[in-house]
Amino acid sequence: MKEKIKYFVAGIFIGLSELLPGISGATVALMFGVYEKILAFLSKFKNLTQLKEINLMIPLLLGMILGIFTFSWLIESLYENHAYSFNAFIAILMICYGIYLVINTYLKEGIKGKSFYTNLFLAILFGILLNIFIGTESPTKEFDSFILLIFGFIACLFLLFPGISGSAFLVYVGAHSQVIGAIPNLDFSILLPFGVGILMSLVIMPRLIKKVYEKYGKSILVFFGGLITIAGISSFLPSLLSLF
Repeated sequence: MKEKIKYFVAGIFIGLSELLPGISGATVALMFGVYEKILAFLSKFKNLTQLKEINLMIPLLLGMILGIFTFSWLIESLYENHAYSFNAFIAILMICYGIYLVINTYLKEGIKGKSFYTNLFLAILFGILLNIFIGTESPTKEFDSFILLIFGFIACLFLLFPGISGSAFLVYVGAHSQVIGAIPNLDFSILLPFGVGILMSLVIMPRLIKKVYEKYGKSILVFFGGLITIAGISSFLPSLLSLF
């Protein structure tokens, strides 16, 4: 029962994180220690009757749904009234956790030497390139169903990687307001194609990610930690520079 409660609470915060540009649901899953089981579940998604993780995934999913529908209005209010403080809090949390993950992997998992520095370098490089790619916020737009399906696929792919925010992607392509605004209003003309894209990503991508995770083992945590840190810095830096 304690394990189910843990997954339910984790689900609430994962759902909440998907509303926040800058923080990834996978990062929250890592914080709660549920990332590997989620990945294992999704990679065997077609064989639901054989999944030993399903009893934990049901409360996780319920928590995510509760988190998304309960907090969508609150997130909108916080961004309207306390944007700087809220962004700073999220960014600092990510930076601290990213650094912790890198140091903890180095000290406790024994990932050192070439493997450690290679993963750290790749995380920094990938994080910088990603911010260059989505570093200019697009004006809010209205997109058709096919484009929303593609955005759903990409946003969910980012959800599966710690340190990469699906919501940030939606902000920078100008679709965040359209998608988030559709949730409390239950606008299925937007939610349905976006949801289909998410489902396609969940079916196709986790097996590939799991193979990478299994091949590189705990050393991939260094990459994730570096990526989370870079994501936090890139979220906080513009707000900090605006003060000067």
